[in-house]
Amino acid sequence: MLGMILVRSTTPVISWFADILGMLMSLIYNMFDKFGIENIGICIIVFTVIVKLVLFPLQVKQQKFTKLNSVMTPELQAIQKKYQNKRDQDSVVAMNEETKAVYEKYGTSPTGSCLQMLIQLPILFSLYYIIASIPAYVPAVHNYFEPVSNYVVDSNLDENDYKKADYDDFTDYDKFYILNTAYDKYVKGKDYKYVDRMLKTIDGQDDSEKVNDIIAKYSDEQWSDLSKCYENSASFVKDINNAEITESQWKKIIKDDDAREEFLTDIEDGEVTLECNKENVDTAKSNINKVYTFGPINLGESPSSAMGLALLIPLISCLAQFFSVFISMRNQDDSAMQNNQMANSMKVTMYVMPLMSGFIALSVPAGLGLYWALTGIIQAVTQLILINYFKNVDVQDIIDKNMEKVKKKKAKKNIDSDKVTSAATTSTRSLKSKANISTKNVVDSNKKYKSGSMAEKANLVKSINEANNKNKK
Repeated sequence: MLGMILVRSTTPVISWFADILGMLMSLIYNMFDKFGIENIGICIIVFTVIVKLVLFPLQVKQQKFTKLNSVMTPELQAIQKKYQNKRDQDSVVAMNEETKAVYEKYGTSPTGSCLQMLIQLPILFSLYYIIASIPAYVPAVHNYFEPVSNYVVDSNLDENDYKKADYDDFTDYDKFYILNTAYDKYVKGKDYKYVDRMLKTIDGQDDSEKVNDIIAKYSDEQWSDLSKCYENSASFVKDINNAEITESQWKKIIKDDDAREEFLTDIEDGEVTLECNKENVDTAKSNINKVYTFGPINLGESPSSAMGLALLIPLISCLAQFFSVFISMRNQDDSAMQNNQMANSMKVTMYVMPLMSGFIALSVPAGLGLYWALTGIIQAVTQLILINYFKNVDVQDIIDKNMEKVKKKKAKKNIDSDKVTSAATTSTRSLKSKANISTKNVVDSNKKYKSGSMAEKANLVKSINEANNKNKK
């Protein structure tokens, strides 16, 4: 699965956001580096807070829509009830027009809540690439990988069968591959399984940037395998040389005459020239671990493979998402939740989303899980703050501001917004006239709203619907 998130994104839109946010991550890293702090965990925390602050206005808009929706819901439900079981074209058109009129009356649209999510999607996807592929977006981190990644790439020469190969093009990976193939086929003796494991992890990665992403997720055991490959390379070559593999046998591995001759000369001399060495590998490991270690957790490894305290990341992510969805549900209008078909799906979401969040954080590199968990915590906290704030905000003030924005937009298009608003209120009057109750009692229950306000009219419709339900009983 990790192979699917290699290097920089090339997807339009997502790659644009990723490049911009990648520069932010690099800036944060360089800022801390000036104070001698080279740690991706701290950078991810600061990065997450900045991103959430940038996206905070969208969260405010979402909360405004939720507040407004509690007033619109009675009218929308009345329209749905009015056209219930009517599937003819005229009824469908009329229902859509009346529904549209309600949204226009409140200066919003059915996509009011979806739009914010759509705006955030490319940002979220781009963040996924950045956190999963830090070396591709932070040059200072990338530099620690180069002493190894430049030399252990798979050159993929003629689909790995080396039929027409120039020996000078062989990378360290190619040389280990050839030696390992010869050893497995024609030599028996020492255990060089760590060579097999190293080759397996790098297999097919024909670009140093891709190798960066692979070794960024290396465990201590995998680093040890890579180090052993170089440490025991001379012994490996000696064992193969002593096996006296025949010319015909070598031809099955290296089919290009010139490349085979040069390679065998190195073997006969007791050494195969490798561009990298054990010291470079150990130095790279030390530097990369320093950057990726956050407390006792390696942010390059997935919690499922690292285990231990790393498992706290998916657990915190799961709990944070649960509280975020739970808070959102508690903020919904009770009557709307009872009558709205979305209520059941939201209840399912309350359990499914946190579990999915925990599973994702368990499977991906811990650095990405840290971002995901921290995002959930900030989301839950800011939701609580906004909910408490909007409890004291008059819904009519939100409507008035919305209508003011609508007027400005329509004025630019030479549209009479007053006529539109007048037409939009028709459905409310129609519902009121059809109700079989005294409106005096209804009006008395709306003293908390401004006289003549949209909120008062919306609550009037809600009261009419409740009274109608009682009469039916």
